[in-house]
Amino acid sequence: MKTRAAAIVTAMSVLAACPVEAACFQELAIYGEAQAGAEITFQSELHPAEPSLNRFSVTFPEHAVRMDGIVMLAGEPSRPWAMVMHNCPEGDATGAEIDACMIWEGPIYGIDALGNVSAVPEAGLGEDAMATILLPDFGPSVRMSSVWGAEGLSVAPRDDFRLKACQE
Repeated sequence: MKTRAAAIVTAMSVLAACPVEAACFQELAIYGEAQAGAEITFQSELHPAEPSLNRFSVTFPEHAVRMDGIVMLAGEPSRPWAMVMHNCPEGDATGAEIDACMIWEGPIYGIDALGNVSAVPEAGLGEDAMATILLPDFGPSVRMSSVWGAEGLSVAPRDDFRLKACQE
């Protein structure tokens, strides 16, 4: 009887130590990647004048590098298209200024827990966050950018970011 009671107590303590995975809305999701320790943090506040579906930041622990990202519809047929920028000028910027601060742009994909690939849910719709976010060729783009080098990054991130937390 003592053995059974001890097993129940042990099982209960293990369950208590494992957090229950509660639903997390896409606009509150935080993703991480293991190679460079980079994080993508989605933002719940969108600027009403922008045609964006999502805003996010990409942070790297090395030299506290921070980039800003935006997702909007582009192409024909339209699909979510993301842009990641670093140190862009505030307000209206010229095409040349945006090109100078662009780190990466391309399609952004969401992968659910079953491995199904789809569009990343739009902010504000109360949809569950994707299990993984994929930014194709993000790592190589970072290596070819202005944030690479002596005062910036020395470890390139992978292209896949896994859901690791939810903002409160």
